[in-house]
Parts: sequence; C-alpha cells; structure tokens
Amino acid sequence: MVMGDMHFEREMSRPETMMWNIESDPWLASTGGSVTVYDRPLDFPRFHRSMAHAVAVAARLRQRVVPGRGPLIAPHWVADRDFDLDWHVRRIGAPGEGTLRELLDWVSQFFQDPFDRSRALWQYVVVDGLNEGQGALVTKMHHVVTDGQGAVQLAAAYITLQRRAPQPPEVDLDAVIGSDPQQPEGLPAEARGLAAEALRWPMELTRKIIDVATHPDRVLHAGGEATDLLRTTADQLRPAGSPLWQHRSRHRRLETLTVPFEAAHRTAKAHGGTLNDFFMTGAGEAAHRYHRAKGVAPERFHVTFVVSTHTDAPSGLNAFTPVPVEIPSGEMGLADRFAAIHERLAERRNEVHGGGPIESVASIANFLPTALVTSLIRNQASHIDFATSSLPGFRGNTYVAGARTLHTYAFGPLAGTAFNLTMLSTNRSLDIGAHLDPAAVTDAALLRACLEDAYRDLIALA
Repeated sequence: MVMGDMHFEREMSRPETMMWNIESDPWLASTGGSVTVYDRPLDFPRFHRSMAHAVAVAARLRQRVVPGRGPLIAPHWVADRDFDLDWHVRRIGAPGEGTLRELLDWVSQFFQDPFDRSRALWQYVVVDGLNEGQGALVTKMHHVVTDGQGAVQLAAAYITLQRRAPQPPEVDLDAVIGSDPQQPEGLPAEARGLAAEALRWPMELTRKIIDVATHPDRVLHAGGEATDLLRTTADQLRPAGSPLWQHRSRHRRLETLTVPFEAAHRTAKAHGGTLNDFFMTGAGEAAHRYHRAKGVAPERFHVTFVVSTHTDAPSGLNAFTPVPVEIPSGEMGLADRFAAIHERLAERRNEVHGGGPIESVASIANFLPTALVTSLIRNQASHIDFATSSLPGFRGNTYVAGARTLHTYAFGPLAGTAFNLTMLSTNRSLDIGAHLDPAAVTDAALLRACLEDAYRDLIALA
C-alpha cells in the first residue's frame, strides 16, 4: 500500500502540548499502541527494510521533541540527528508458552515503560514463536506523534495487499535525516509573533466565558469554543455512575475480543444506526450486566467517545476530541438501549465545534501551572466510568513482511479512567482491545464475558 503525503506541523498543537505537559503525572500517560496477530512470523529483515521506508516517508517518525520555553511557546519537533532504527524496531521471542494471554501481559508492562524523551516517540516489536505457528507485531506510540486515525495511515507505509509484494526500495536514513532542515533548539525567530497569537486565543476565550457567566442570556452568541468549554466543565463535575469503578492505580491489564463485522453491520443498519452505535451499545450493556452480576444498579454511566476533527487532507496531526456523554444503565431491552445511545451520541456529536472540547480546555490549561492542571485532569478522569474510541481499519486481506493479518487489537491510553475500549473495524471483524485498571475493574474476566455476551445478543436482534 502507498501512504499519502501526510502533513506534519513543526510545533505541537494546543491539545498535544497539554498531553505532553500533563505526562509529568504517570497516571496521565498518553501512550497507546496495538497488538496485531499474523498467520506466521514476520520476515524480520524485510520488515526492518519496510520500516526504514516508513521513516523516510513520514517525517514525524524521525523527529524528537524540543520543549517549549515557557507557556507562550509550544514544544516543537526537530530532526533526531542520532536516530537509530534498531532502537525503535526490535525482535523478541514470544514470552512464556507463546499464548496470546502471556503476550498481552508482557505488552501491558511494555506500554508502561516511559519513552526516552530525547528520541523519536515510538517503538515496534516483532514477536516470533506464538502458538500455532503465528507471529505478532506490537506497536507503541506516544499520542503527541499522531492519533489513532493517523497511526492507521502511517501503517500503510509497511502494509501490503499481497503476501509476496515487491520490497520497498532501500533507504539511506542517514542521508534522509541529514537533508532535513536544520531547526534551532532555542526560541524560534518568530517567537514574538507566536507568543502574541498564543496569548490572544485564551484571552478571547476567557472573555467570552466571563461574559456568559455574568450574562447567561448571551450564551447563544458566545461562540462554539466558549460553549464547548462551559459544557465540558459542567459534564466533568458530574460524579461517575459506577460505585464499583472508582479506585485508580498504575496497574494495567489488557483484554481482547472479536465480533463478526457483517453481523455487526447488519444489526446497526437494521436499527438505523452506525457501527459506533453498535459498539457503544454493547459496551453500555456489558457495563450494566457487570454491575447486575455484582448486585449493584447505577442509574447511568458517565463515559467518553471520540469525535474525529480530521479534514479530507492526509494529516499526521492529532485531530480528535473526547466527548463526555451519559448513557443509561438501568434494565431495558437491547433495542431500546441501542435507540437511546444512538440518540444521545448524535446529540453530543452535533454539539462539537471546531477542534471540540479538548481544544478549548487546552487553550486555558496550557497557561496554568502543570501541577494544578494534572491535579484537575486526574480529578476529572476519576469521574469517567470508561472511555471509548472507534477506528476504521483496512479492507480485504493485508500482509506485513509476508505474514497475513488475522486480528489487530488497538489499546488507547487509560489516562486515569477505569478502562478504555478501542474498536478497529475491518471487513472481516471488529477487533476490540480493552485497556483496564485492575484496581477499578477488579474482575476483568467477568467484564470480558459480559462484553462477549452483550455483542452476541445484540447481533441476535437482527
């Protein structure tokens, strides 16, 4: 496959800067990744060569971050003159007996290892020796590099449509990096203008918020950014719905499940919704069943779903916003739950303006002391029962270094929530990765069983 030309900015956006800053609190780490299982081990020399090609094509993969000096200048990206592909692309034997469970346990620890901030912020690990002659690829990437949709686009640089596809041309990475523009590590020459622009946005937004707070009748004229921030702040002040999922820790556990694509698509269409509605309904139903099994009956769940703010142009930028939404938790038929969640998601999606709530929050947060921001965001995250994200994958059979893709499980950052569910859809299956905090979800096996049962029963509706 050929990856389109992706546009990368020199400076971090406001949301990226916020994600970068708050990671001083390890609970709010923005690391995500994936586990892809193949029908056989990858041809490692061929994969290494493919990744050299990917690094040459996507500039962000060969760049490192230079911190901003003060709140008015955002961190920016420069070429990593000491880039070493062997640091970022590695090969190991499968842990233990080669089961998927043992691999997931290893990956949960791998994801928790912090990145070396003096290097490019990604690592790929080829895993040999899984059961049944299978192989795997584990990807780990900091969220400031790109979002989930961008990561799928980046994967097109090493994914092929045939098992025996022609190898990419050899690349002299030293020459590529040496030809990258030299960028100063101090304050950019245009710092004064950048500072003025950076300051203008939060000052204008703050003025609108104060105006609405003192004159509520003017809310319709406040502009999308101000109303986004006001609504998000109010949403996050609501307590979590689950009395069971309130504890937090730095322990992690990964779970996976797979749902047939055609059956899920048929169900969603039959009930006038989307695959994301199907995904969210199954998650809500599973949460309800988990609590019912524990003898607890919350009235609703406070969750988030991701709205993409990407344009049609290929971009390596983070262009997403998590949107909080309350979904019903009480006893109801699956069709009624689907309808209620479909309506609520559509309503909240239509309320997103521009870059969405994350843009508005970051525009203020980046000017506050980092310790204060991390405390506030950790408190907000404790009010979220679970986070969700849905990604479109590749259609048809795909291959990496001669191995055919069986399943790809993506895992979004936990960032202080009880768990994160991420769905990646292909024309064969919906592959769902669950990133759990076991201090919150104390019975991971029960939650996984509830998810499997909920999606099976949803499909039976069609």
